[in-house]
Amino acid sequence: MIYNNLIEHKKIWSQLNEMVKNKKLPHAMLFHGSEGSGKEGHAIELAALLNNHQNQNNLIKIRKFQHPNINLIVPMPREKSINKNADALKALSNKSLENLIEMKKKKMIDPYKNITFDKTSTILINSIRDIKKDLHFSVDDGAKVHLIFNAEKLCYPKNEAGNALLKILEEPPKNTFFILVTDHKEKMLDTILSRCCDFYFPKVTKSKIDAYFKNDALNNELDLLMAITNHSIKQIQNIIESDIEIQSYIDDSKNLISKLMQDSDYDSNVKKIEQLFKSNKIHFKIFIKILIIILNDLEKIKNKHFDCLILTDVKKTKFVDYNKCIHLIEQTYHQLNRNANPSMSIFSMMIKMKKILSN
Repeated sequence: MIYNNLIEHKKIWSQLNEMVKNKKLPHAMLFHGSEGSGKEGHAIELAALLNNHQNQNNLIKIRKFQHPNINLIVPMPREKSINKNADALKALSNKSLENLIEMKKKKMIDPYKNITFDKTSTILINSIRDIKKDLHFSVDDGAKVHLIFNAEKLCYPKNEAGNALLKILEEPPKNTFFILVTDHKEKMLDTILSRCCDFYFPKVTKSKIDAYFKNDALNNELDLLMAITNHSIKQIQNIIESDIEIQSYIDDSKNLISKLMQDSDYDSNVKKIEQLFKSNKIHFKIFIKILIIILNDLEKIKNKHFDCLILTDVKKTKFVDYNKCIHLIEQTYHQLNRNANPSMSIFSMMIKMKKILSN
């Protein structure tokens, strides 16, 4: 194995190994499922397996992402104008190219690390044209493997790259494999999906996440982080390593709910939430998750169930429908992701929540 820190999906990995052994591995595969479930890590492991990773020279090249048979494609920003025949990497600035190299290095150490750019990115059609050029070269040893991470970006903002890939998948070259990895299967072209063998990666279980982070001294925080991230190891790591102040968002959420319950002025809260949405979508998502967890805790307490994640010391609350508030928040979050006006959407949500909670 390339990684010693990848939580193995034993059933899937056993199935893939058997296919390789019997020479029945599909030419095109789709690894999809929960974010942070190890799909990308398993894709890299499969590419290594197909290229004799037990050979020390091969292993060194694979761990540096320098093996000639393994090609990684990720969404990239188009920072430079390039002609249709140019290498896709020429669309990057020197700084972004350096960042990509560094991200690849980190990915080979930690399978849950992201390879993503801050700027709006897509899978460039030049990346698919690079594959076409590569098809003319035969493979002497092992197999050619094209890894496409965040494969839903083949279809964003247009289907240009997706349609170009489709033509290759219709007549797959001998001894060449494509592994498409995505958290969002629903955003992909049906024509591409129909040509891929489907491998679903479920979210990692609580016991495995507990074992994975056993040395991080998270104490009681890990259960909360699992709830916030939907068991995504990748997101849990990002929260631990970043400047995200979970307790601050808990306090803000409690304060907001208290004001809505007491029919107090909440204008400052609305402005703060709106600003958070505009400045940092990731932090906003975490705040929304925490708000929902607290409302879910209140619903449990109302029904005399005290297995709470945040409100562990609260024993009674108002008898209102907290689930309605949760539905409102989820609905608003969905609207915001579809480019609804943030000021109007958040303000409307607050008015409706106040009506429910202040009864």
